[in-house]
Amino acid sequence: MAQREVVVAAFFVVFFHLVSAVAGQSVSAALLPMRMGNRYVVGDANGWKVPPPASAEMYAKWAAGIRFYVGDSIEFVYKNDSVVKVDKFGYYHCNVTAAAANDGSVLFLLDAPGFAYYSSTDAGHCKKGQRLVINVEAAPTPAPAPASPIATPPAPAAAAPTPPPKPSPSPSPSPSPAPQEAATTSAAAAASSSSSAAAGALLLAVSATALAMMGLVLGEW
Repeated sequence: MAQREVVVAAFFVVFFHLVSAVAGQSVSAALLPMRMGNRYVVGDANGWKVPPPASAEMYAKWAAGIRFYVGDSIEFVYKNDSVVKVDKFGYYHCNVTAAAANDGSVLFLLDAPGFAYYSSTDAGHCKKGQRLVINVEAAPTPAPAPASPIATPPAPAAAAPTPPPKPSPSPSPSPSPAPQEAATTSAAAAASSSSSAAAGALLLAVSATALAMMGLVLGEW
């Protein structure tokens, strides 16, 4: 029963540490900060303008060098011009129907994955290359926090060693009994021998029962 209690106690210690580790990892994952998006100025120092004739693909080359993610933003900076977000058809055909932003600077938040299209509201400028298409990717998943190490349960305490038996004092020789006393002593010796045999048999029975119970306990685990 003691061994079974030790096994049960060790099991609950391991279970407790496993639950604590999983709960700690879940809480750490829930407390991870969200990714802060980057902000890009379209065209960098060139800003938003009609590209030179020799650089009609200026904005396509600019976008090719950047990986855009959901949560990022792009800013158009221009003078005496305009910009508007369009669909795929409006981008390729320079067909603009949406209201234009012409205040000199406008910021667009990239809030969905997929292609996003932008164009000058001037069809002539659009056909000369003042248009932009970018591919927005889903925001990358932050790396999970390292799992807490699982503590090793303490080993069960070892049983205290049994002290060695004390030596029995040697009996002093007794005088030989008279014939009548000898008969009485023989009967007492026989009774003592019979009691010792019965005690030995009982001890064997108890030992066998204990071994059987231990086998059942160990068999269950």
